[in-house]
Amino acid sequence: METFLKLLAAWMPVIFGVGFLAPVFAAMLVATGVEAPLGFAPIHVGLAAGLSWGLIAKFTGRWV
Repeated sequence: METFLKLLAAWMPVIFGVGFLAPVFAAMLVATGVEAPLGFAPIHVGLAAGLSWGLIAKFTGRWV
């Protein structure tokens, strides 16, 4: 169980990026009326941005 929790904690930035930031980015696109590129749905753009930002945070150890 301890190993699982350590693994989960290591991936928390990615989980946060996908679970929280992605819907926020998608909602911001919809609220501002910005069209997603290439005909994607806003949630797809949000998922790409949230996943990218989460991976950057995981591997660099910083959000900014």
